[in-house]
Amino acid sequence: NQLKEWGVGEGSLLIVHSSYDSLQCTGLSPQAIIDELLKLVGATGTLAMPVIRTYRESPTAEERLKKGAKPPVCRYHVKRTPVSTGLIPAMMLRNPNAVISKFPLNPLCAIGPLSEAMMEHNLEGECPSAHGPSSCWKFCFDHNALVCSIGTDLRHHNTMGHVAEEAFGDWFWSDEEWFEHRKFVIEVPGDETIEKEVKERKPKWGMLHQADLNRYYDFLNNGVLKSKKIGNVLVEFEESQKLISFLQSKNKNGYPYFE
Repeated sequence: NQLKEWGVGEGSLLIVHSSYDSLQCTGLSPQAIIDELLKLVGATGTLAMPVIRTYRESPTAEERLKKGAKPPVCRYHVKRTPVSTGLIPAMMLRNPNAVISKFPLNPLCAIGPLSEAMMEHNLEGECPSAHGPSSCWKFCFDHNALVCSIGTDLRHHNTMGHVAEEAFGDWFWSDEEWFEHRKFVIEVPGDETIEKEVKERKPKWGMLHQADLNRYYDFLNNGVLKSKKIGNVLVEFEESQKLISFLQSKNKNGYPYFE
């Protein structure tokens, strides 16, 4: 009902961040929660969830921060690589109607009329990035996706915000300062294996140089983000285009990052 009040309904493109640990109190299984969300957006709507992966080949955070460190080649199996974003998106990944991004970093999984088009161009370009012009996240921004978190927050889990950094070619820092290159072997069930080099934000920006809490309160104070506690469950909500417009208005100093 709260999501309906905030504007989610038939035909919506809805991105959901979630924590099942917090949602067990509803008495609903992960699949039942997915079913409720699909019912909310209806047959003409599209439901998407981040299915961020864990790669056993990846170095630790400390290793990645070392100067000159080069990440190893990682293997991304679109269906089988473990999901780190929780039980609900991991369950959605198994749905036979789910379409999954072939891009190995911050991929989305979606069900609904927009799902195929959302993922169609994700690997295009010589060295694309997870939130760049051809990404599933930029597609969702173009369609003014509604973004919500249920049982978690949009302070730490606001992936949509990276579109402002990567999709428009006007970011405060240069590509050399901002990105590192990573190599992946991408396995798609029933399709060819793809070798792809992609760009990823250098780890120092997220680990050391982001004013995370300040940004969160700026979103709340400027009406970009709506937040409500229902019982013990935190629910938060934003419109993607309003979010990116706010971030771009502060782009002249690389907000919310600092050197």
